[in-house]
Amino acid sequence: MTADGCADLHLHTNRSDGSYEPAELVRLAHKLRLDAIAVTDHDTVAAVEEAVAEGERLGLRVIPGVELSTLYGDADTHIVGLFVDHTNAELLELIGRAAEERRRRLVRITELLSENGIDVSAEEILDEAAGGTVGRVHLAEALMKQGTTNSISEGFLRYLGKDRPAFVEKWSPAPEECCRVIHRANGVAVLAHPGDFIDEAKVKGLIDAGCRALEAYYPGYSRAVTETYLRLAGELGVGVSGGSDCHGRRKKKRFLGTVRVPLEHLDDLERRCG
Repeated sequence: MTADGCADLHLHTNRSDGSYEPAELVRLAHKLRLDAIAVTDHDTVAAVEEAVAEGERLGLRVIPGVELSTLYGDADTHIVGLFVDHTNAELLELIGRAAEERRRRLVRITELLSENGIDVSAEEILDEAAGGTVGRVHLAEALMKQGTTNSISEGFLRYLGKDRPAFVEKWSPAPEECCRVIHRANGVAVLAHPGDFIDEAKVKGLIDAGCRALEAYYPGYSRAVTETYLRLAGELGVGVSGGSDCHGRRKKKRFLGTVRVPLEHLDDLERRCG
């Protein structure tokens, strides 16, 4: 333990849209002297076993997690599950459906790109993902690699973003279902990055839907925003979480360990599981 024990509870590997191998991420966290981390890939738990094993080897606590996409109203909203049983049948069924819907979306996007004179192979992207979660970032990288665009952001701006020629809506389960499945997998559901524009009605609505904690610590949040979310968590009787939302080299402003959550919150989150 470090004197000011801390954790980073929102991290991604290359099993979804991060750039680090699971064990590589754990080794880096150990080097940065974190006391605990959570691996929370999008709609997959494929990195959990490797990350936990490497954590055990190094003496670093690695918490099994997942980040599920949902819709609240018409807003894309994410719910992180911490301490989940990554072998739970209901959880695997939900993320299995999400994976299939992501594959269908990928194929449809490549069809729309083809209609606009751009050939991208869905099969090659799926092969490169090696069973991990696929998303628009993988398509944006493919466009960049073939020289159609100069950056990932340009791919979204020109083709893949909302109202662009190759945009396809994403299937998402309801927030209530996400929370229910996380809790049945003995985890705790956390409202991820609720935003620096504080919508208390939205936060309360998602707590009512089943979230038992919210991310008060997140990249770009001012001290005032964090303090507001800490106050809200106390008023609503829910836990506090947070993390860097690290994607490795893909999103350099959200780097591992740049957001550190006091361990007292981790202990409280664990008590809220199941």
